[in-house]
Amino acid sequence: MAEYTAAQLAEIVNGTVVGDAERKITGVNSLGLATEQELSFLSTTKYLHKMETSKAGIILIGESVKVEPSEKRTYIVCGDADKSFGKLCNLFTPEPIKYEPGIAPGAFVHPTATVDPTASIGPNAVIQEGAVVGKNTVICGGAYIGHFAKVGDNCFISANVSIMHYCVLGNRIIIHPGAAIGGDGFGFTPTFRGLVKVPQNGIVQIDDDVEIGSNSTIDRARFGKTWIKKGVKIDNLVHVAHNVIVGNSSVLIGQCGIAGSTEIGCGVIVAAQAGINGHITLGDGCRVAGTAGVQKSVPPGVSVFGTPAETDREFFERHTLPRKVKRLVARIEQLEAAIAALEKGGTAE
Repeated sequence: MAEYTAAQLAEIVNGTVVGDAERKITGVNSLGLATEQELSFLSTTKYLHKMETSKAGIILIGESVKVEPSEKRTYIVCGDADKSFGKLCNLFTPEPIKYEPGIAPGAFVHPTATVDPTASIGPNAVIQEGAVVGKNTVICGGAYIGHFAKVGDNCFISANVSIMHYCVLGNRIIIHPGAAIGGDGFGFTPTFRGLVKVPQNGIVQIDDDVEIGSNSTIDRARFGKTWIKKGVKIDNLVHVAHNVIVGNSSVLIGQCGIAGSTEIGCGVIVAAQAGINGHITLGDGCRVAGTAGVQKSVPPGVSVFGTPAETDREFFERHTLPRKVKRLVARIEQLEAAIAALEKGGTAE
């Protein structure tokens, strides 16, 4: 078990100790849950009340937070308590799990599949005909790599992930449990006999350094490809429909949904539970607020809110309009009363 004194931690984050410099901790936790043997942090006075009741042995605080020395705990004053805490968390991270190269008992690897000798294939994983698994890639237990799919080098494919036929994944990709890559897009044509399925003949392409959260789904294209570009980060329970393109380093946050053939630019953030209409474009650097419903294209660099989505200026103007109207009505009533008094020969007040 790792153990550090306040003095050692302060040196790492270039901080100043207030209190017992030899106080030791063995872990990290939140202010509310920390014990006397754990480190926590406070970056703003907003949560000062939580610090007062916290049992944490050592607390990182920002320079703007003023505290008095205390016998029950030690403080470390540093420039940015939040970032410093993140740095110190790494000291207590468990050793990474090691996955031995090779194919585990119970896994199925088709004779025509190509699995690099340095790759690790877990129990009950399935590697289908013609599939390719690259160097140092880990395919965890129960994962499925479909016919002629390709997974690049240094990828981590978690348990029960499905990567369907012909999909192409680059290098250093992380996919968390239960995600489905390359299921059919939702395509149907209404006829007098009912809904007829439209063939989904394209693929999903995922470029390098992408991370995809648990139980997210990325549909294969109707034609061509659904394309997740380099460095994209996708949260849990996100749906990306067929033929969508997501630009470099964009972020899709939990439970948002992107309808078919939408193109998302670079560095875009789509917040939780937002819905993006199909066949539109979100320009580079856009920000879509949580639960927003975007029905039309958004220019680069613009933030949108609400349903239907509108710019921040439009959003706040609309929400403040009722109060403005109320004040104007009151003012009109005053003026009408003044006019009525003048017409009667009185004096307006």
